[in-house]
Amino acid sequence: MAKGGSSSNKRSREEDNAEVVVGDENPPSTLPEIQERIKQLIARIPSKEETASLSLDDIPAMERWCKTVRKITRDYNLNLNFVAIANYQWEPDRPGHTGQSLGALRNQIQLSTAQTNIVSNHIARVLTPSLDTRLHKKTVVEKPNGVKEETYEYTAVINDPEMLQLNREQLCDEAIYKRQLVVSTMNQMVLCMDDYQKAEAGAAGAETSRFSMAY
Repeated sequence: MAKGGSSSNKRSREEDNAEVVVGDENPPSTLPEIQERIKQLIARIPSKEETASLSLDDIPAMERWCKTVRKITRDYNLNLNFVAIANYQWEPDRPGHTGQSLGALRNQIQLSTAQTNIVSNHIARVLTPSLDTRLHKKTVVEKPNGVKEETYEYTAVINDPEMLQLNREQLCDEAIYKRQLVVSTMNQMVLCMDDYQKAEAGAAGAETSRFSMAY
């Protein structure tokens, strides 16, 4: 009876999970949901046409592009953190061949994060250049008692305008490539998760067959 109850609870949990629609307000909890979330993020990446049109003549458009891609890559990397939660299994209970599949998946996640960080780091140099604080205005007010009161106003200025200009130029030149790097990396991650799930399913089938033959 306890076994039947456990099976019923499992089916209930699966039914609950099936009703969850992953999205901005609903984080993923399974690998298929993580894959779906990645696909949603891919669909939000600026088009090739928009990316190709970036130029130094329209800095606001460039910054909008950067902010959009930055948000996508941040959400993507955050999404990948759910993989370890979604496929958790106590390591001693995991067969050796499935451990190899998990290791391959982890390696791909590390590579994927490194690739998207290449783009994120460049965007950071465009959106958040190094700043200096400089004196903008000094005001001296003499009070009736003859005491002088000094007020200082400071402003933040770009530390290296030439470097910012260079980063902007580089972004315009490489935007198409960097867009494609993000798209390809995310698509590859979806494919990798497919391969992992197939390997896990195959390993589970082989394990079941081995025990059946032993019986």
